[in-house]
Amino acid sequence: MPLTVKTIENARQSDKPYKLTDGNGLYLYIASSGRKTWRANFTANGKQQTVTYGRYPDISLAEARKLHVLRKCEAPKAKVPTFENVFEQWLKIKLPSLDNPKHRIQVENTVREHVLPFIGTMPINAIPRTLLVDTVRKLSHTPETASRVAGRIKMIFDYALDAGDLESHGAADLARILPKKKKPKPMPSIHPRDAGKLLADIMTYNEPVTRLGLIFVAHTFIRHNELRNMQWSDFIESDRVIVIPEDRMKMGVPHVVPVSDQVLEILKEMKNYSDGTGIIFESQQKRAHCVSENTLLFALYGLGYRGKMTVHGFRALASTVLNEQSPFKGDVIERQLAHQEKDDVRAAYNRAEYLPQRRELMKWWSDWLVAQYTAQCQTQAND
Repeated sequence: MPLTVKTIENARQSDKPYKLTDGNGLYLYIASSGRKTWRANFTANGKQQTVTYGRYPDISLAEARKLHVLRKCEAPKAKVPTFENVFEQWLKIKLPSLDNPKHRIQVENTVREHVLPFIGTMPINAIPRTLLVDTVRKLSHTPETASRVAGRIKMIFDYALDAGDLESHGAADLARILPKKKKPKPMPSIHPRDAGKLLADIMTYNEPVTRLGLIFVAHTFIRHNELRNMQWSDFIESDRVIVIPEDRMKMGVPHVVPVSDQVLEILKEMKNYSDGTGIIFESQQKRAHCVSENTLLFALYGLGYRGKMTVHGFRALASTVLNEQSPFKGDVIERQLAHQEKDDVRAAYNRAEYLPQRRELMKWWSDWLVAQYTAQCQTQAND
C-alpha cells in the first residue's frame, strides 16, 4: 500500500532500523536514530545496489517519487554520471586553483551540504531546472549562501557540458530567482565646501579623546572600527606609517596609512590619554578598552550633524576631494581608501603599493583640511 504523509510522520525510531515500502521499489528507511531516508534497491552488473534520494522531510514524499521515476527512466540508458560523480571530478580541478584553504573548504562543503542530498544521485542529464530552482530556493533565507550555491551548480553543469556528458543544461542564472539585494544607502557626508566649518565645530568638542579621534579620522579617512581598535604597536614611528593588520581590515588585506605632520601631532597628544602600549584611542571611562562604537558618531550628532555627517562620511569626503581636486591618479587614491581589489593577484601586493605617492597624497590631504579650517576661522573672526 502506498505511503501517506501521515504514515511517515507517525513512524517512530526503533531499536533496529526498518523500512516502509511505498511501491515500485521506493521505500523510506528509518534508522535506529530516527533519521528517515528515501532509498531504492536496484541491480547493476548482477549485483544489488542501493540508491539514496535524500532525507525526509528535506525530500518530501512527492519529490521522492519524482526522483525515483526519473532514475528508473534513465536506468536502461548508457552510463551517465550522476551529479555527485561530476561534482567529484570538478572538485579535483577546482580546489587546486584556490589559494585560500578556508575558501576550498567552503566551496566543497556548500555543495556537499546543500546540493548533494537533493540531486547528488541523479544522472546529470536527468535533473530538471525546476529541481535546481527548488534546491536554491531552500536557501533563500541565507541569500549569500544561496547565491554561492547557484553559481557552483552552474559551474558543475558547465564542466559536464565540456566533458561531453550533456548537450545542454538549465543551470544558468539560477541566482535570478533570489530576491534582489537592497542597495545600501550611502552614509551621510558633508559637501567639501563645509569641511572647514565641520573641523571648526569638532575643535569645540570638550572631551579630548573623542575630539582627537574625529580629527584623526578626518585626516586618515580610515574606517570606524579600524580607528577604534588601532594599537600603538601599529604605529611605526621610524617609517612614519601605521600598518593595520589584515585581521582588523574589512577586506582582509593589511593596510598602510602614511602619517602626515598633522597626524603625528595628534598621536603625540594622544599619549597624554593612553599609556602608549595598548589601544591608541582608549576609553577614559573603561581603561584598556577602546572608545565605544557610538562615541564618535554621537559626538557628531551633538555638534548638529545628525543626518548630515557620519564617521564613515569622512571617507566619502576624502574620495570626492581627492578625485576632483588633487593631482593624484585614481589607483593611488583607491589604494589609500583600501577599497576591495577585484584582481586577486594585485590584492596580494597592494599593502604598500604606490607608497611614495600615497605619502604625498596624505600630506596633500592634511594640508587641504588645514586650509579649510584656517579659512573658516578667518571667516568667523571677520564676522
